[in-house]
Amino acid sequence: RTLLTASVVFITVILSIVMTSEQYGIYDKMIANIIEITGDMQIQNKAYWENKSINDAVSTDSMLIGKIKKFNNTTGVTAHLESFALASHRELTKGVMVIGVVPSEEDKFSKLRKKLCNSTLETTYLTDNDDGVLVGEKLANFLKIGVNDTLVLISQGYHGISAAGLFPVRGFIKLPSVELESSIIYMSLSAAQKFYGASDLGTSILLKIDNKENYELTKEQIAGILPADYVVKDWEELQPEIVQMIDSDISSGYFMKGIFYMIVAFIIFSTLVMMMYERRKEFGIMHAMGLQKSKLSIIVFLEVVLISLLGTFFGVVFGYGITYFLNQNPIPLQGEMAKTMEEYGFEPIIFFSKSADIFYWQPVVVFCITLFLYIFPWITIRKLKIIKAMRG
Repeated sequence: RTLLTASVVFITVILSIVMTSEQYGIYDKMIANIIEITGDMQIQNKAYWENKSINDAVSTDSMLIGKIKKFNNTTGVTAHLESFALASHRELTKGVMVIGVVPSEEDKFSKLRKKLCNSTLETTYLTDNDDGVLVGEKLANFLKIGVNDTLVLISQGYHGISAAGLFPVRGFIKLPSVELESSIIYMSLSAAQKFYGASDLGTSILLKIDNKENYELTKEQIAGILPADYVVKDWEELQPEIVQMIDSDISSGYFMKGIFYMIVAFIIFSTLVMMMYERRKEFGIMHAMGLQKSKLSIIVFLEVVLISLLGTFFGVVFGYGITYFLNQNPIPLQGEMAKTMEEYGFEPIIFFSKSADIFYWQPVVVFCITLFLYIFPWITIRKLKIIKAMRG
């Protein structure tokens, strides 16, 4: 009976740890990918958030960026100029998102250079005053364009001016999001400002924050030095749909773990029932010999807690070993499942987290279940009649 109870707790704890580790791992990777593109925070014009129009740009002058860099918690600052355009190569055309960046800063910020596809020796990274572009690999495949080919971009620039230009392709980039890779073009900020006629302007200033615990303090400090029509938004405000999706998935995870622990509660309760009825005579004799009911209750409680925590301890140890291995060796998906993940904009890889709170909550949950179920043996012992128990 003891072995059965401890084994069920052991298996349940491992399942709960691995499932939670998978959830957190996917969330962490998803958030990291988002932050690489959007930054921890962004400074925007208040009107830009509503309209997403290049007309609602912010200044990218060095004085403002210099002030932001002085904050100790700010480890990266860079400007983006983002807008849409029609990209064309020969007879093929597609709507794309154009991002103007400062290549030297962007490489430190989002490791853009590492995303280059080095399938050809002619591939080169952008310089700060480059007039070329980097094209998403899947977009390049769609347009059937190669390195050093010329890409035609047509758009509407700042305050409605016509924007058209020819840009040599410097290379291709591979991104975690297939959807993004199919529609993105990077160019230098100077080239983007010239193309859109938006001199010294950007749609946003991206910030990378060192200490995530001081998010709100840093946000307030930066907001204090900005013009009245500027606003600071963190990644959760910039990507509310991702936050909602994570919250929804966490809720479903709680439901599954609730089922796991209902099984544990049922097994522990069954053990308690069997223990109380099989040892009824033993308890009666012990009470008759002078052992108080309160002390007898404590003995039973300690027995059950030790059995539960024994299974929990080994479950946490084995669970940590499994998640540590999976954290170092993510599981790549293949076939239809991989295609489905890519269609939704996710990498076809299952990541795992080894965050500390995944592990320390397991003993707490099992202890709380045990504490609640202890009500049954406590009531049974309180109602124990010596003569009737000894006859049993």
